[in-house]
Amino acid sequence: MKVEKMLPAIGGLLVVGMLAAILIPLLWLPGDHSADQIESQRLIGATYMTMNNPFYQELDVRLQAAVEARGDRLLTRDGVMDQDRQNQEIADLLDMGVSAILLNPVDWEKVSDGLQMAAQAGVPVIVIDAPVKDDSLVASTILSDNYQAGVQCAEHLLSVRDSANILLLEHITARSGADRIRGFLDTIAGHEGFAVVGAGSSDGQIENAMPVMEQLLAEHPEADVVMALNDPSALGALAAIEGAGLSDRFLVYGVDGSPEGKVLVADGLMTATSAQMLGKMAETAVEQAYLALDGGTPEKEIVLPVTLLTRDNVADYGTGGWQ
Repeated sequence: MKVEKMLPAIGGLLVVGMLAAILIPLLWLPGDHSADQIESQRLIGATYMTMNNPFYQELDVRLQAAVEARGDRLLTRDGVMDQDRQNQEIADLLDMGVSAILLNPVDWEKVSDGLQMAAQAGVPVIVIDAPVKDDSLVASTILSDNYQAGVQCAEHLLSVRDSANILLLEHITARSGADRIRGFLDTIAGHEGFAVVGAGSSDGQIENAMPVMEQLLAEHPEADVVMALNDPSALGALAAIEGAGLSDRFLVYGVDGSPEGKVLVADGLMTATSAQMLGKMAETAVEQAYLALDGGTPEKEIVLPVTLLTRDNVADYGTGGWQ
């Protein structure tokens, strides 16, 4: 594994994250709309656990396009991994008169305060990608099969190795990430020779994953596999593994099917990524939001399938974009 091959992917993620921090606030500003158009438009709010992740950046692009195609306007907010801030963003969006809120929660439990405010205001909430603990407060939840994503990675590992000393990169406050790790652990359970030797929290962020992985490698020199909750964490792990000169023995698993992850899988630098259907997730979330707004009954939970991408099949899905 050569670090120079990874630099474009890792550098691209960091640059995109910085650009998002600059550009996302611009989405909050009113556009140049006629008075009649503004009066007829409905405002839809969106708030994400973080915009420092290409998955959520692309999800926001898709949601905005779907909302604008219906003649309405999306107001985007970034929770920056702070649930108190995200709860305040929900309050602010309600004050601005949004008709519905598309929510990707920071913390699946602590978001309840924000959900209570929306419920009291009679504003439907559509949860995307990561569930909330009290789903009685939301109209619909749109998820990938996160548990199965972990299962897929574990099944691949069991098929290619007779034993493994495994490190985990987790995000325990996001139920989606926790479910991926749980699926992985449940699948390897009972298989002799497969053991988790260490774990750390990256919060799904590439800049956190690299130093956490460096520490784990120092503490567990016997490790030879890493299961990361998402692709940014897997890329951070890859950088640490390359820096330690351990590339030849490591298998690296992620979840997302990001363009960067697929390139690294195609190049043999990353073992596999379980791909989410980002486009379908955005489309379905907006459909359920408008169903609620138009007096219909949204589906309480919609779970979308995931697909394991390896070097053997990644070319079938392309490396230039999201699914």
